[in-house]
Amino acid sequence: MSFPDYAEKTRHQLDPWRVIVACLFELDSHETPGIIDMSGMAIDWRLTEREDYSHKYRKAAYRPRINAAYEALNEDDKLRVAFIVCAELAQRGLAEQLNAGLQRICWSIDGGCLTPTTETVRELFFPQGTQHDAYVRIREIFSDATQSIRVIDPYMDGSIYTILGRVHGLLKVELLAANPPPDFVYETVKFQQQHRQVRIEARRSRDFHDRFIVTDEDECWHLGCSIKDAGNKAFMLSRIEDARNAKALLRTLRSTWVNAIPLR
Repeated sequence: MSFPDYAEKTRHQLDPWRVIVACLFELDSHETPGIIDMSGMAIDWRLTEREDYSHKYRKAAYRPRINAAYEALNEDDKLRVAFIVCAELAQRGLAEQLNAGLQRICWSIDGGCLTPTTETVRELFFPQGTQHDAYVRIREIFSDATQSIRVIDPYMDGSIYTILGRVHGLLKVELLAANPPPDFVYETVKFQQQHRQVRIEARRSRDFHDRFIVTDEDECWHLGCSIKDAGNKAFMLSRIEDARNAKALLRTLRSTWVNAIPLR
């Protein structure tokens, strides 16, 4: 996936990488290769005798190599690398120091994860092992809805009701799955009996491969994994900013919904 044009411009102008690297080199130089290797970037860590003389010399040798490898990445991979390195630094007690620099350029560390604080950045990366962070962010998307929620997730299961149970207000909910578990219909009925303010309808269709959330027939999100698995492995969560793509998704969803098989 790629950013909309304006988001790419914003991403370039507010690139958090230099702030992250500055914090990285606050650590012992011997920790640098291990942290960067976690991001997947390939760096030649070999040093001459002079470059390996001290921490100062090692950092001077590492910095241009790291930055060159980063600049060679595409925009999406840059963001992934930034998130991963930031998480590693936060685990080493540098979250407060990172925040001090990042907040000046509209980023912050939230729960150990690099998070945009400006509405113009709408693509979020969740590293492996961030199940709770992913759950909270998806719950926030659901909670923003005032009229309706549509969820397209081929491998949806009953965990969707854990999130819907935290949503308040009168809502129409449409769930589109391809391979729900055998007890999904039963759980849907029981949830509806307890949460009568939410009108739920579930249907089956194999027309979608990817996962989407649509709130109030207006805001569309794309998920790189099933909601039940969010955070188990690294994934992206992206708001669909391009109006044409959002309209195309809604049009396809409406057509698919009409022909989908009701789950009863």
